[in-house]
Amino acid sequence: MRPARQALTGAVLLGALVAPGIAHATPQAYEYRVLHPTYGDIGSYRNLVDRVGDDTEVRSELRIAVTFFGITVFRQEASRTEHWHQDRLVLFDGVTVTNGTRLALHGEARDGGFAITTPSGTVLAPASIHPSNPWSAMVLKSDVMMSTRSGKVIKVACSGGEVESIMLAGVERRLHQYEIVGDKHDLVWLDDEGVTIAFRTQQNGTAVDFVLDPRPAVATARISHDDR
Repeated sequence: MRPARQALTGAVLLGALVAPGIAHATPQAYEYRVLHPTYGDIGSYRNLVDRVGDDTEVRSELRIAVTFFGITVFRQEASRTEHWHQDRLVLFDGVTVTNGTRLALHGEARDGGFAITTPSGTVLAPASIHPSNPWSAMVLKSDVMMSTRSGKVIKVACSGGEVESIMLAGVERRLHQYEIVGDKHDLVWLDDEGVTIAFRTQQNGTAVDFVLDPRPAVATARISHDDR
């Protein structure tokens, strides 16, 4: 069995999928349980989607902790904010803390592309880049993605949409299955309304599932830029 530290390093790249083109008066909250095949329920992932006209703010929160015989062997927490204008990402800020090591990212639309700054420097990616958190179905149309953890730019191929019978958290569902293939193989499952019910990411050969909590998530009040 791979150690938890290896199996989960860099975990979490995908988030909730929300049908595009729908205006909401209040933020919409989507909360997922993070399920590991060996360690079970290891945490939560949450997207708060706030649309105002053609502009959208997406706030994501990740909390993961793996314990073994009462000892925490892996911990990862992240806070990320995306700003969109229509289907273009115009600003991104994220901080991920993995076992005490902090990694900050900043991205902004400029010079006809999208500039991504990491501790290693700045790279200019295509303006059409989308983050690996697919909060909207439109993200699946991209052929280049940015890792929300590391800032790495990844060429991807997205395909699928056929209805499949899927067993998730012990329950069989018939959902639309999509594949995202790049430096790894991820899966996303949507219902007929275009909402993500679950998604799966491969981490060092281990499949980590994110399953939508059936209990209604409570949306917090709209967060202003000054509250960051």
